Amino acid sequence: MKTLTLTISQFNTFIKNILDSEEFLSNIAIIGEVTNFKVSGGNAFFDLKDETAMISCIKFGVSELNIKNGDRVTVNGRVNFYVKTGRISFVVSKVSVYGMGDLYQQFLLLKEKLETEGLFREEIKKPIPKFAKKLGVVTSETGAVIRDIINVTRSKNPYTDIVVYPSKVQGEGAENELASGIKYFNTRTDIDTIIIARGGGSLEDLAPFNTEKIVRAIVESNLPIISAVGHETDFTLCDFASDLRVPTPSVAAEVAVFSFYEQMEALRQISDRNSYLLGKIIADRKQNLVLMSNSIIDKLRLKLSEHNSKLKVVSADIENKLNFFVKDKKSKLESVLAELSKQNPLEILSRGYTLIEKNKIKINSSQSLNKNDEVTLYFKDGIASAKIMEIELKGDKYGI
Repeated sequence: MKTLTLTISQFNTFIKNILDSEEFLSNIAIIGEVTNFKVSGGNAFFDLKDETAMISCIKFGVSELNIKNGDRVTVNGRVNFYVKTGRISFVVSKVSVYGMGDLYQQFLLLKEKLETEGLFREEIKKPIPKFAKKLGVVTSETGAVIRDIINVTRSKNPYTDIVVYPSKVQGEGAENELASGIKYFNTRTDIDTIIIARGGGSLEDLAPFNTEKIVRAIVESNLPIISAVGHETDFTLCDFASDLRVPTPSVAAEVAVFSFYEQMEALRQISDRNSYLLGKIIADRKQNLVLMSNSIIDKLRLKLSEHNSKLKVVSADIENKLNFFVKDKKSKLESVLAELSKQNPLEILSRGYTLIEKNKIKINSSQSLNKNDEVTLYFKDGIASAKIMEIELKGDKYGI
């Protein structure tokens, strides 16, 4: 038998023609559970699954579509084979709710039980530290999640350390490893915040994060825990139990890590402001000091002027008193001098009187003289020697 050789485009076109030729595939109904539901560009994209298989679906125009992950639905539509990628999808024309999926129903029942126990209460949640120095991350050690966390952390703060506890994030035994990671970080004294993270996925993929074991491990943790599991539209029991739920691992790093550069800039601004305020205070104090100095100088000048005025008055008074005293004393002195002048022997001699000495002893009585005594006569203008020739006692002869 001859082998037919085709290009990929020819082969895919051949398959598409076969599928398009099957009339029953153009209008069929499929029952399944909705997962990976998202809306983009006004169209809905989701997977429909059962216990063993899954098919991708697309619904154009979702203004009236009201379904969510975990809903069990019946979809009507047709099979479509996309030649370019070689993928089969189901183009949905109508959706009707069939009932909740078993996995989603289990999720709701467990959520209700744990919520009744109070494990999701806001008052038991711990605050996230603002200045974490070291993060503990429980996630897969490979893949985009840990890279995103590291990149965001390094961009915000190159001095924040990251310790990774490698764990499975889906599949059998994943919940045990996740819980062990939480317990491990609680044995350390250098961890500030724990981040539990993984990317998006179906309800089955996120199953480890919807277990009682992971919820109790989170609640029993002494360290604050940030949950960054799935996409923004995905919610897990891990989210409800954690101290903070964020939509993506990158956001978890944004929240857990403080910006070193922003803090440095804030400190610089504080330093600049303090320098400005200190300079202003110094300038104000200097101005106040100048004003105070001027005021003191003005007061001193006023006081000095007042004292000068008083001093002038006192000086004038002293001068007047001194002049009066001097004049008085001068007058008295002149009187004394006049009196002394009168008593001056020379002055007496100038009036015709003579001073007599015998043996350098002044003679004031004739009785002190004897006949033939030699005496010295003092006149106004000279001295003469004489000899006593005769002595007469005091009598009327002199009219004295």
